[in-house]
Amino acid sequence: MSNPLSHPDWTVHPVRLTSISARYLTRFVPIILVIFTILISIYGTIAYREAISSLEAKLETLISRQSLLLGEALAEGRNDRIGLLVAQTIADRDVATIAVLDNSGAALNKYGELPDADGPLTRSIAINHMGENSYKRVGTLVISMSNEPAVERLTYTLFCIALLGIALLVAASIAAHLVLRSTVSQPLDRMLTAIRIQRESGARIPIDWDSADQIGQVVSAYNALQLRQTKTESDLTRLRIKAERAHQSKSDFVGRVIDELRTPLNSIVGFSEIVSSQRFGPDTIHRYLSYAGNINQAARHLLYLIENVLDLTRLEGGEVEPNFAPVKVEMLLRRAESTASLMSRNKGVRLTVNSPTPGYALNVDAELIGTLLGKLMENALHHTPDDGKVELTFAVSPGGTASFTVHDTGKTIPEAEIERLLIPLAVSRELDERRYHGTGLSLPISKILAEMHGGALEVTNPPGGGSAVSLLLPPSRVTETPETGPSTDAYIQPSADHRAPRAYVQYLHGPS
Repeated sequence: MSNPLSHPDWTVHPVRLTSISARYLTRFVPIILVIFTILISIYGTIAYREAISSLEAKLETLISRQSLLLGEALAEGRNDRIGLLVAQTIADRDVATIAVLDNSGAALNKYGELPDADGPLTRSIAINHMGENSYKRVGTLVISMSNEPAVERLTYTLFCIALLGIALLVAASIAAHLVLRSTVSQPLDRMLTAIRIQRESGARIPIDWDSADQIGQVVSAYNALQLRQTKTESDLTRLRIKAERAHQSKSDFVGRVIDELRTPLNSIVGFSEIVSSQRFGPDTIHRYLSYAGNINQAARHLLYLIENVLDLTRLEGGEVEPNFAPVKVEMLLRRAESTASLMSRNKGVRLTVNSPTPGYALNVDAELIGTLLGKLMENALHHTPDDGKVELTFAVSPGGTASFTVHDTGKTIPEAEIERLLIPLAVSRELDERRYHGTGLSLPISKILAEMHGGALEVTNPPGGGSAVSLLLPPSRVTETPETGPSTDAYIQPSADHRAPRAYVQYLHGPS
């Protein structure tokens, strides 16, 4: 059977009484009529046989009684008495004929034609009279019964039953139609209306129908399907937008990488040509040394950029597997401080690492967390002016969440640009990133490392100015420091097969 919804000329009639109700009644009424006819026929046959049996029993009783009454009248030859008894007998509607015969077979009195003696409702009996010493036969009584009155009564009864049955059938049909209309047709009409509206306008209308039967389950399934389809389309739209943004981000990423690579490469090529050709003569060695320093600086920047890109690629590709082990918070802070201290001294930025409450250890990958904190410190130092301050703190909230927060006194990040900071190379447009020689990869790498530990990265603007980046770790990562155990220094040694990004912070540019 073809699907009517797929036919191009299919139309929906939300108010139509000749749908399921009509199809049901065209099957229901004939079946009920056939069953009713069979039952009437069976009942009529049984009733007719009972009526015939009743007539036969009545005939036996009547002919026996009348023969006794006619014996004396025949013996005495009283014809008036015979006529009276015949008239009383024939008054019964069921009696068709009666005849009183003498011993020679002559009719002394009769009503109607003599019936066939072998008829089903005909009986003949000898009329006897008690003589002086014995009974003697004085005549014969013949009576036949008619089945017409019984048939008429039965016909009338069947007619009344048929009328009552037809009335009940009509009432049952109306009731069936109303029940079908209220339980089946109405929800289906609403569903067809919703389908028509969806086909014409694309709008999805949920069907308001609450029942626990199969129709209710169909309606619930339809509503769930519509909701799932809407959610699927919403997810597809969201994924499409996300894919477009990812494509744009990749394009921006590639463009930014190319731009970042071009700048140091141009410096390397230009200064190396000056040195190799001795353009300013052989006696300007100090200038050539300065150019060689610029070449080294550009090469380091180029190497650092490539390393960050490779690190980001490995992290996004799932090539780095964390090795979790308990490590003291003090050791993580000490490592982050030693990593960033050289850069802070060269820039003149004051670096502060607040001592945490003793007794805490984190079940983390020490190498990856060290890399993460180093990236956060590096990012903060890049964006902090020479007379600024960078502060690293650790805290555990009442809910058990551990947080490392790096707060710098650099420029405040616009709220609209915070989300962009976590996209590789998509740095804030209002921050002069090139002024501080940043790559725009520190925070995206840190975000991936935080998520590998079940945590998150949060960028905020504190009320006192500057910006703050926090690493939030779930309570499951916080453990108490054991009283005895292996040396804490061992916890932060990288494993032999670990493929984490480089954990140190390189200082690339000296003060100009």
